[in-house]
Order: sequence, then structure tokens, then C-alpha cells
Amino acid sequence: MPSPTVGGKSPIPVLLHASDPLSEAGARARLSDQRAIVLTGDGSRPGTVSLLVANSADDEMVTQWCASAPAGGPRAVLVTGRLRKAGLSSIVAGGIGAVVWRHEATGPRLVRAVTAVARGEGDMPADLVRALMDQVSSLLTQGVPGCSPRLAMLTSREVSILRGAADGEETGEIADRLGYSERTIKRDLHDLMKRLHLRNRTHAVAYAMRAGYM
Repeated sequence: MPSPTVGGKSPIPVLLHASDPLSEAGARARLSDQRAIVLTGDGSRPGTVSLLVANSADDEMVTQWCASAPAGGPRAVLVTGRLRKAGLSSIVAGGIGAVVWRHEATGPRLVRAVTAVARGEGDMPADLVRALMDQVSSLLTQGVPGCSPRLAMLTSREVSILRGAADGEETGEIADRLGYSERTIKRDLHDLMKRLHLRNRTHAVAYAMRAGYM
């Protein structure tokens, strides 16, 4: 039987991974009344977003998911209580598109993160976005191989869009600032990420910094 629609849209399928039974039960309870998503046991279902729930980002379950996730494949939301900022770039590269702290993981907050990832965007606490930017800036300063600037040419509008994303602006705010429709900005961001094989907004920001555009 097809899933009921919400506001004319089908619920987002979510595949739950938890490091322990208590974490799984807690996540299911928080999501039980959220009609915008539907829990599924089929990871191959189109548009599925994985939800990883663990006490620490270093948990074996998280590490294995990141190691096995194919490029361009299913993306994930990570709910965790601990995350080493030094390892942030690794989990982003491994396919984590959003991070939610466990103490903030209400049903609506999880839905917001899942929805962002399903759209190809990112959703991270401001301090983590800043930490990721600092890490990439440090790599550029140290002259680490593979971090040479201008890896690919971006238009001035694309750079402005990425800078807005780095500052935490929503798509509508970027559109207003640049004087374009929100639809145009969404299209530009989607085309940019597809062209550069980027997973989400956070990954796009990291790329722009690595390439010397920020």
C-alpha cells in the first residue's frame, strides 16, 4: 500500500540505524507522530535517508556506515552526543549531511534535518560549520597536497551562493540578497553540486574553501 501524502508530498523514507536498542527505541518514539517521514526497512528505496543514532560519532556503527556508503548514494543524518571536531571533515566526506545533538533531537528537529538531507542540503549546528571551515582553512594554510586553490571555475553567483550557505543563510535569504527567485537559487545549487559531485551544502562549502573561493 502506498504511503499517505502530506500536503501533497509523499513522506520521506528513513532507514534507522542505532548503536543500541535504547537509542533505537528513543528515535522511534520521537518519530512516531511525524507524518512527514516514514520509517522503512528497505535501504534501496529511492530517496531514502539514513538516520544514524549513536552516543559518539566514533561509534563503530557510524564508522562502518561512512566506510561503506557509495559516492552519490544514500545520505545520512547523524544524531550524537559526542563528536570530535577534528574528525568532522571525515564524516562529511563519508556521507553525513546533517548532525543533530542528542539533547536537541525532538521529532520536529529530526524531520527538519532529514528533509534538508533529502533535498541535497546540509543541516549542522553553527559551531560545527565553523569548525569545518577552520579545518579546511588550516589545510590551505599548511599547503596540504590536494588542497590547491581553484580546482574548478565557479561563477560569481555560485560563489555568492556558497558564501551565503557558509554563513547559514536559508535558500530564500540567499535569493533575496542576490535578487533572484528562490527557485533559481535552488536550481543553481543543485546544478553546482551535481557538476562537482558534492553530497550536500556542507560538502559544497568545504569544497569552495578548499578551492580558494572563500
